[in-house]
Amino acid sequence: MRKVWLLPLAFFSSCIDRLNIKVPDSNASQLVVDGLITDEQGPYTVKLSLSSKVDGFLDFRTLVSAKRVTIFDDLGNTEDLTEKEKGTYQTKPNGIRGVVGRSYGVRIELEDGMSYESIPDLMNPVGNIDNLYYTLDAFQPLDAPTQYGFRVFVDANGVPDTDNLYRWKFTGTYMIYTNPEMRQKPPPFCTKIPPACSGFIVSDINVLERVGLCTCCVCWVNEFEDKPFVSDNLFIANGKFKNIEVAYVPVSYWPFQIKYRVEVKQMSLSRMAFDYWKIVQSQKEGGTSLFQPPTGKTRTNIFEKNGMSQAQGIFYASAVTLRQTYITNANVKELFLRIPQSNDCETDKTLFTESCLLQFRHSSNKPPADWK
Repeated sequence: MRKVWLLPLAFFSSCIDRLNIKVPDSNASQLVVDGLITDEQGPYTVKLSLSSKVDGFLDFRTLVSAKRVTIFDDLGNTEDLTEKEKGTYQTKPNGIRGVVGRSYGVRIELEDGMSYESIPDLMNPVGNIDNLYYTLDAFQPLDAPTQYGFRVFVDANGVPDTDNLYRWKFTGTYMIYTNPEMRQKPPPFCTKIPPACSGFIVSDINVLERVGLCTCCVCWVNEFEDKPFVSDNLFIANGKFKNIEVAYVPVSYWPFQIKYRVEVKQMSLSRMAFDYWKIVQSQKEGGTSLFQPPTGKTRTNIFEKNGMSQAQGIFYASAVTLRQTYITNANVKELFLRIPQSNDCETDKTLFTESCLLQFRHSSNKPPADWK
């Protein structure tokens, strides 16, 4: 017969000490600041939001207004920014302007009475981008057609007797033509319903009639980098940076319908700003890796005045130089282009029958001032 041993539960419970652990409020919000001043013509922008801590990450960001946002320098110059939309503040176009060798900071007074101020950041000199160029790259997936894209590189100069801490910032811009006047209801009706911005209306016999100019047929679309890219003297030889890859531009139909502009800015950084963007870059790169390396927490330079709390984000100063180049559709063979598919009412699959302002993110019907 099997014996069953019964042990008193009190024996085990007497060996356990209760630990009273104070758990931080996971719903507590923190101010997040994203701001920059350069030696380029303004306006400069400071964006404010509130973000809740969730499992160690900042998420659920909410735009927030402030009582006052002020940029100041080490000579006593200041400018109060104007709120353009909730949480977005800008200087005047001809207002305060960054100067190499000076330090800049931001003061933020919130509606609840809390005030924050950044540790002033020194604007260091910037070198030059000697060359901006690209190469066509091909990749063959196992179960898909060959994919093509342009790898973008810079050759650049540093500044003698400095730390040569830089960020290279990429922006792509392309021009598109669409045909919103051809918009139709889906099958089986296929009745023309052009939007008002197309400049057309439809008569009783389903005929297009022009009544004005189209304001949504031609757009310029911006594409932004998905991660920052920074470098330092580890990548420099004889004062020069060589073959620094700063972007990858996939080849698809709409960006290369006409031409695609590649713009790269070289931005000087202080050690504080460099360390911040270096960690952000490492986090972005590690997030796509199966073996994500430890990257640490981003450091801020924004703290509560007369208090113990700190904000998240950064306000920094940067001198800037830039280079641009254009990739036209002549650089892209027709074989590389994947024709977009429109609805079944259309026979010409190269037409897009919606407002370009609605279909493409970061689009505008006004060309960049320096578009060529």
